Amino acid sequence: MCLLFATSSCEDEKAKAELQRKADERIAKIQGEAAEKVAAAEKKVAELQEQLVEAGAQAKAEAEEEVTKVKGEADKLAAEAANALKKARAAYKETERHELATLNKELEEAKAKAQSAQPKVKAQFDQAMKDIAAKKEAVKKDIDAIDTSNLETLKAAKAKADQALAQLKQAIHAAKAKLQ
Repeated sequence: MCLLFATSSCEDEKAKAELQRKADERIAKIQGEAAEKVAAAEKKVAELQEQLVEAGAQAKAEAEEEVTKVKGEADKLAAEAANALKKARAAYKETERHELATLNKELEEAKAKAQSAQPKVKAQFDQAMKDIAAKKEAVKKDIDAIDTSNLETLKAAKAKADQALAQLKQAIHAAKAKLQ
């Protein structure tokens, strides 16, 4: 009976060992599959991260391209605005200088007429000429101020020059009236 029990015990040992081996193999297989799945998942995560980095870089590049494009357009518009402002200044100055030249011509005619006027009238005219000289200087300064005006102050600078020209014109007409 001992032999039978020993044989049975041996077979149990073999069966246990076989079961343990199969369990170990199964565990190793499951661990291997799990490791493969983890590696595949890590690879997929790395690919997704790379895609995210690439998408971010592409979005950044596109944004920078748009910024560059918009900046170029803004620079172009700024240059056009500066050119338009320059042209407006030149046109305003030309108009003001033309008006000043016309008034200077009137003034020269009045001076010529004053040469043959009576002494009392000539004295009054000469007194008026001092006021006119000051007004002429103010007009010249106001016309020159148009050069330094910006877009916001250009109309005000022109209006100031127009007002100074109107005052000069009025003073010249008042001086001419004394000669009659």
